[in-house]
Amino acid sequence: MKILEVVGLTCRVGAVTLLDALSFTIEEGEILALCGPAGSGKTAAVHGLSGGVPAESGRLIFDGREVTGLRPRELAQQGLVRGGLVPSPRWSVTIAEIVALAVLWPRLGLVASLTAKWPDARVRSRVAALLERVGLSAHARRRHADLSLIDLARLRLAQALALRPRLLLLDEPLGVLPPDDRPAIAALISEIRAFGATVLVTEREPAVAKTVADRVAVLARGALVA
Repeated sequence: MKILEVVGLTCRVGAVTLLDALSFTIEEGEILALCGPAGSGKTAAVHGLSGGVPAESGRLIFDGREVTGLRPRELAQQGLVRGGLVPSPRWSVTIAEIVALAVLWPRLGLVASLTAKWPDARVRSRVAALLERVGLSAHARRRHADLSLIDLARLRLAQALALRPRLLLLDEPLGVLPPDDRPAIAALISEIRAFGATVLVTEREPAVAKTVADRVAVLARGALVA
């Protein structure tokens, strides 16, 4: 069953074409990778699919429903979630506080979540479970600025999982890491799929993407070429 159908999606910023009649489908339970060099449209695709870049033309159909034109928070509430959607505060906060913000965000929005009192027992329990799931339980009271690259990647996954994704979009989750750290994050992405989510990743190198993806497609100038 198709969970996402992208039909001729075109996005432009001024005279620059970010996505050029992009079309593809994702099957429920699949891990799909969109690959290509810098400037090929990978990040634009992630933002276009998650509502961060308005579509000039084309259609997005998520789980059989037309969602073209919906904003990122509206899409996230339906289960179409981009990794990194909820920004971390610029001031010093703990990892647990950052994940709690992501738990509260769908209901309260960013400003209200930032000004909310420390979450209740139900939210604290959910935060603990998310940190356990990504391997960050021991670091719950550490500060964001103190994390290694791999622990930052784990934190981004915890934030995304807090939004209960049915389709999770991740922009270069492996390629930004040292090679020795990639298998651990690839395993977490596979585990996310095993728990029922569909995943779309972008990567520059198809060889990197193939370590986690069921299918690899190649982007160039905002369109699929292979």
